Amino acid sequence: MIAILMYHNVGEKGRHLNVSPQGLAKQCQMLQRLRFRVMPLRELAEHLHHRQLPRRAAVFTFDDALLGVYEHAAPILRRHGWVGTVFAVSRRLGGETDWTDDYRHRVMSREQLLALHRAGWEVGGHTLTHSYLTRLPPEDARHEIEQCRHELEELTGAPVLSFCYPYGDWNDAVTQMVREAGYQAACTVRKGLVKPQDNPLTLPRVHIAYSDGATGLLYRLWRAWRRTR
Repeated sequence: MIAILMYHNVGEKGRHLNVSPQGLAKQCQMLQRLRFRVMPLRELAEHLHHRQLPRRAAVFTFDDALLGVYEHAAPILRRHGWVGTVFAVSRRLGGETDWTDDYRHRVMSREQLLALHRAGWEVGGHTLTHSYLTRLPPEDARHEIEQCRHELEELTGAPVLSFCYPYGDWNDAVTQMVREAGYQAACTVRKGLVKPQDNPLTLPRVHIAYSDGATGLLYRLWRAWRRTR
């Protein structure tokens, strides 16, 4: 069972795109008891390349690089010796989300994102401005994808190999742009577990909700397993 877990923010305020710190802590404890191997997305991409997946593994992914990930998620994962993959909207660092309807979330600063990178977290691309890529002219979509990678590599001094499609919005043309930009793995919002034959640029994930604790995560993993088999 290979599960890419999809989160956005971690905190107490607002339920949309949010998970409580207590819920995340319980999920981590459960995964540790079940002896899940936790890895960043770039490592999973290497396993996919060789068609050799671990028996039981999880990837923590956090879309949008929201402040609660730095303040709450990172310390919780650190207690278990784990790191995650955070997808950053490079032109929104240090600001607020302007793509959420009900609540504006604070986005971590460049310095905070760099601190996560230095702590072993993987920094992935999430475009320059969180745009619907399939609705843009091709040259603009390509710029969003390529320039985001360039800016994040300039910040971290390390290769940026993973990507996440804003809003889960992609098609074959966009996926080809992601490949040509040099990314080796990309996440969608398609639900399911990862299989050895999956395209590494259209990976499914397991969606985590605000009310999910350990039991909620187990239920979502079971649903994903039923959907994937």
